[in-house]
Amino acid sequence: MIRSLLAASVIALIPASASAADLITNGGFENPVVASPCCSTVPTDSLPGWTVPTGNVNVVNGTFASSAGNLAFEGNQYLDLVGQGGVGSLSQTFNTVLNQAYTLSFVFSHNLFSGITSASASLNVGSLTDVITHTGGTNANLAWQNYSNTFVAAGPTTTLNFTNLTGGDNEGMFLDAVSVNAVEVNPTGAVPEPSTWAMMMMGFGAVGLGWRRRKPEAKRLRVAHA
Repeated sequence: MIRSLLAASVIALIPASASAADLITNGGFENPVVASPCCSTVPTDSLPGWTVPTGNVNVVNGTFASSAGNLAFEGNQYLDLVGQGGVGSLSQTFNTVLNQAYTLSFVFSHNLFSGITSASASLNVGSLTDVITHTGGTNANLAWQNYSNTFVAAGPTTTLNFTNLTGGDNEGMFLDAVSVNAVEVNPTGAVPEPSTWAMMMMGFGAVGLGWRRRKPEAKRLRVAHA
């Protein structure tokens, strides 16, 4: 029992894991709120956290053209990479640490309401460049697909870019739940103080001493019962 308590005390001294903070602002495209039945167009409407380098994009109310209520993956809204004109892109710059690894995650679908069967978009962030293509879905289920990949930051800030690759009005990729999180080797990002290491070593020593003391006692008990 004493050994278990000592071990628990030592474990309590070891730093606990911490959840990495999401670096993306407004990754669910919930701000500002879009009134039913459709969309806001950026530009000229606002989209906090994001910029639109080319063309325009639409923030879409999740119930738009739906036969099954809210179709957003999270919250009540999602983003269409094409607003009007067949061209659209989206970017956000955030703080990073040089040579630190990060995970980019999001879900994607496409504007199947226009009748197209698939759509594609490119993305780049740090050391990562990729193309995503979505096929399928209905106006009752957008068949969101998960994307997750890692990249390495090349400087103190990094820019995430999405660019639609499908031409024509209303033929954009849909995005939702965009996030970027640091890949932590030591999740706490902290090194124990010397005093903490000393207490940990004392704890391990006490566990070992308690174990050695139990061995002769166990041997005496076996002899007594022989």
